[in-house]
Amino acid sequence: MTDKNLEDKIDNLDYSVEKSIRYHQRRRNFFDWVNRLSMFALIICGSATFAKYLGFVEYYAAAITIIAAFNLVWAPSHKSRDHEILFKRFSNLAVQIRTTQASEKAYGEWLKERINIETEEPPIYNALEADCDNEVRRAWGRDEKIISRS
Repeated sequence: MTDKNLEDKIDNLDYSVEKSIRYHQRRRNFFDWVNRLSMFALIICGSATFAKYLGFVEYYAAAITIIAAFNLVWAPSHKSRDHEILFKRFSNLAVQIRTTQASEKAYGEWLKERINIETEEPPIYNALEADCDNEVRRAWGRDEKIISRS
């Protein structure tokens, strides 16, 4: 294999890892936001003084139950943590790719690590993945093939 071919393969791997980093960072941020929003709603709705002041005690009791059930079943804090872990693993892989001497052996190890990380990923949201791809393309000066989100 030529050095140029290896360079291209490593560059493509580095690119895909960068895209994964951005993807998991955005998913983590989303789930953090959902968790904070639901905790805020629980605190407000759970405030007996607030509910008594508005005179809707029974409605707030129902809201507390619904929001708590949502948090328990959908578990945005756990999903946020999962994406944080994936973000860190992809970030560590990016560091290896960008700081280690390129070789066929190193490329094989990096590729194997990327596949191992990807086996632990939840299903990908294609629109978000396309948006992250476009973001990396612009950042890396590869505007020739912008992906449509539709």
